[in-house]
Amino acid sequence: MHIPFIVKQLGPLRCYSTRSIERVIGVFSKLIKSKCKGCCNASFLVERFTLHNYINTAISIQNEIDLIQPKPYGRESYMDLPNDFSGAQLWEPFHRFAHLNDDLVEGVSSPSVKDALTRYYQRTSGLMISNIGDFTIVVAGRLWMNSTMYSSCIYQQRRNERSRGNHYVMFTCLYRNNRNIIVYSWLVGVVIFFFQHEYSLGSLHFLAFVEVMKEHDAAAHDSSVPIVKQQSQNSSTGRQTQPTYAVISVNDICHQVGLIQYPPNGNQFYIISSYYVFNNNMRITKGNLSIL
Repeated sequence: MHIPFIVKQLGPLRCYSTRSIERVIGVFSKLIKSKCKGCCNASFLVERFTLHNYINTAISIQNEIDLIQPKPYGRESYMDLPNDFSGAQLWEPFHRFAHLNDDLVEGVSSPSVKDALTRYYQRTSGLMISNIGDFTIVVAGRLWMNSTMYSSCIYQQRRNERSRGNHYVMFTCLYRNNRNIIVYSWLVGVVIFFFQHEYSLGSLHFLAFVEVMKEHDAAAHDSSVPIVKQQSQNSSTGRQTQPTYAVISVNDICHQVGLIQYPPNGNQFYIISSYYVFNNNMRITKGNLSIL
């Protein structure tokens, strides 16, 4: 009586063929090589095939392979600046709704970011600025410009990178000297993050938030070799001074650079560039923190 009941509940019984069993017996008989304890050999083979088939059904091998493949890039992976022909692009990872009124902006205090942004617009316009525009920015981890990919600290943190130093940049800064003449000076900094900011309606800017080296100079033996001091100490307390932050335009970045430790002083570094040779007198055009 139970079989008709099962048929009513679950539908017609499935029909099985012994042909598949006969084929499997043929496969296993060819794999059994043991001269003694053939039953153990057959048992191991059955167990191995069972585990293999279970893994194939439980896990998508293609999906697992996709996890270790490079992530494909599309149009949503980068941002272009409208009406800008320099070709600069901001690349993911993005944080599209970072707000300058939050306590922290990518690990940096919000007042420090707003102060650096205000000083940037004052420096570039020559006017006193009280309103820096939109307080919502789009933070980006990388910059593509002039066939070079520039990284940042937030990108390294998210990718857990420790061996690369492609977040060090040399940039130019223009200011008016004592003779009221516009002068360009070079500075070196660490890019914390890149971001897009709207200063006024429709006026978008690609900017970089950098921590600037404390001192800039040239080597004593060769004035074409730039040297920087990464940290400085307070003369009265002996403690390290607070970091100096600045906002710069991505178009002010001139070189991606590396740091080589200066032997007499562990806090000083030679500056090198992979695709550029410094031939000019770097001491003449060196900058200082006061121009920022």
